[in-house]
Amino acid sequence: MRFLDKRVRSVADLLSHLKVQTKPGKPVWFRGQTKKIWPLVPSLARKAKTARAEATLIKAFKQNAVPFLASPPRSEWEWMFLMQHYRLPTRLLDWTESPLTALFFAVEQNPQDDGAVWCLDPIALNKHANINFSFDAEVPAFDHDDVLENYLPSRIAKETASELHPIAAIATRNSPRIAAQLGTFTITHRKHGPVEKVGDSKHVWRLVVPANSKSMIKDELALLKYSRLTLFPELDQVASHAIDILL
Repeated sequence: MRFLDKRVRSVADLLSHLKVQTKPGKPVWFRGQTKKIWPLVPSLARKAKTARAEATLIKAFKQNAVPFLASPPRSEWEWMFLMQHYRLPTRLLDWTESPLTALFFAVEQNPQDDGAVWCLDPIALNKHANINFSFDAEVPAFDHDDVLENYLPSRIAKETASELHPIAAIATRNSPRIAAQLGTFTITHRKHGPVEKVGDSKHVWRLVVPANSKSMIKDELALLKYSRLTLFPELDQVASHAIDILL
């Protein structure tokens, strides 16, 4: 990895490490995981039974989803993002441009386990896949850049020879949730290896959140008004937030 693991025991620790590990104008994305030992793999790859079931999942979802949609997706990518939204396994892995959002997810659950805020240099990851743009800080966008067509479900289902590296990409923030979370993504190809194992691994590093610091960090984030309502601006969270005020 690019840097040795550093410990984050407070919001101030997070800021202190980022001042050293990031540079202005150089994009860095973040992902919070409540267990530091979890690899950076998409939900489709976490169980052997679903690792090769993408086409089946998409067809089953489409079969029954349309009656519930005011405006059905217009592309394969839109279908995949809708599946991701409703927690079906996909090749997408969520990231965020907000380190505080990642920290929130790192401390939200599993209080007995050390968590992690993973940091990703998306440009460095994409270089492993030979993706380069004339502007150094540019990353591909779903439904915009042709380079992502090789990662379409229909393309992967038809081809058997190629195995491409995971890549980092952005998507239109067309839902309150993805906008609130400043969401970005990595996507794997046919091979679902961990993002941290690609190439020389210099595109990622990890900030470890000790288990005994999670509670205090949650309190600090609450003071900064980071809550599930902040990051999931939806009616069920509005109700939960109202109940929490009374508890």
